[in-house]
Amino acid sequence: MNFSLNFFEHNVSVAEDTWTALSTTGSDASLASVRAVIQGVLERDGTFTVEDSNDQVVRRIETPSEFEGYMQEIEMQRKQFQQDQA
Repeated sequence: MNFSLNFFEHNVSVAEDTWTALSTTGSDASLASVRAVIQGVLERDGTFTVEDSNDQVVRRIETPSEFEGYMQEIEMQRKQFQQDQA
């Protein structure tokens, strides 16, 4: 699977459908790589946004701790998705 992130001067964004695919069916390695990149941006006072098909922000994260909480939600969703597929 290929995933595309958009980098701006201090921010990174991803399309909502791409983020959903990555967070549900993407490999652990892919998710870990994207997670590390986003964490690095946030540690340098940047932001992470998830945008819908109309380029509207549906999720905005501004701190590493907020992102870590969000990733815990994603991990629970991944586990649930994998259980549902079994």
